[in-house]
Amino acid sequence: VLLASSTACREVEIWAWTLAPGERYASEADAEGWSEQIYVAEGQLTLIIEGVEHCLQVGQFHVFASNCRYAYRNDGDVPTRFVRNVVI
Repeated sequence: VLLASSTACREVEIWAWTLAPGERYASEADAEGWSEQIYVAEGQLTLIIEGVEHCLQVGQFHVFASNCRYAYRNDGDVPTRFVRNVVI
């Protein structure tokens, strides 16, 4: 099942992430034209894009332009595992 697609100018990075309960990762804005694709495999993930929170559950995904400030946070009681594709 294709969940999303993005045009890549140079490359695509595929990351496997785990956040412990209460853990947070914050990022500065990426370069213009970059985007991210997030897919939650276990737990729940709060994705914060320019202050707007998106709560993603298992099996949900979100695609966004990453030329802005964003963060990932685990508000749950169990570790969160997710796949992060960075499209450059």
